Amino acid sequence: MAVSLDQLQAFVATVEQKSMAQAARHIGKHVSTLREQINNLEIDTGLTLFIRHPKSLEVTNEGKQLYNFALSMLKESAHFDAKVDSLLQGIPDKLTIAIDASLIEPALDLLIAEILKQYPYLTLKVLNGDTLQVRGWVLSGQADIGLMFSTINMPTEMVVSKGYNFEVIRVVPPQWALPPHASHRDFLDQLQLTFTFLHDIGMRDADVLSHRYMFCNNATQLLNLIKAGVGWGHLPKFVCAEALSAGDVIQNQEKDDIYPNWHADLTWLKEKAINPAMQMFIDGVRAFPVH
Repeated sequence: MAVSLDQLQAFVATVEQKSMAQAARHIGKHVSTLREQINNLEIDTGLTLFIRHPKSLEVTNEGKQLYNFALSMLKESAHFDAKVDSLLQGIPDKLTIAIDASLIEPALDLLIAEILKQYPYLTLKVLNGDTLQVRGWVLSGQADIGLMFSTINMPTEMVVSKGYNFEVIRVVPPQWALPPHASHRDFLDQLQLTFTFLHDIGMRDADVLSHRYMFCNNATQLLNLIKAGVGWGHLPKFVCAEALSAGDVIQNQEKDDIYPNWHADLTWLKEKAINPAMQMFIDGVRAFPVH
């Protein structure tokens, strides 16, 4: 049985519009063409799909049963066409993005949602890990592109491109008895919480001020430890904005003491061709404002 998509489209439109004339206008065909397609569909299937009354159409029981199957076939056809368009545009069938767990925020989730909306047939995978894990996933090919804290030492096989800046602040537990603008000397004997990757890349001394310190590879975990009164630390302000508003932590630093902005890097292998989905992620990250 050779049933065409045009026949199914004419049939579905006629069922939904309850009139061949209205169905023809709806799908942009001449009514005589649509009528011929319906007649041929009834011949090809051997079923009477409509009862023709002088001024109206009535869908038969067989027509009602066939409608959902016809609708499903048209949807599958639309999926097929969309997939063909995706292939013609050079969209890959899958994309893996590695994101530093300490950089996770709603803006990234919204960007990922926009990518999936733009490329609905893309199988997207997101990996979360610490800074060096993200670098390793990209270097090994497990991830197509990564977003991570900026580091000095990067393999020559990788492209490193600046993503966006973010403000870093000194955060302390609210229960600590400290002057409003404590100096770094007030923190020398307090336990400092610092990022593991800074130690691993040889930049510990650029962050650590205290005689005692503890390493943590996740900004959210670090924030929770500060909330619990374990110690203090330097954190991206966007990570602790909600906790600051709730009074769970306090920003405390010397007057006019502004820490240099840190930034997030985008990275991918030099040998990897940038496809449209990757480019959308790159452009979206670069459009983030300074946090």
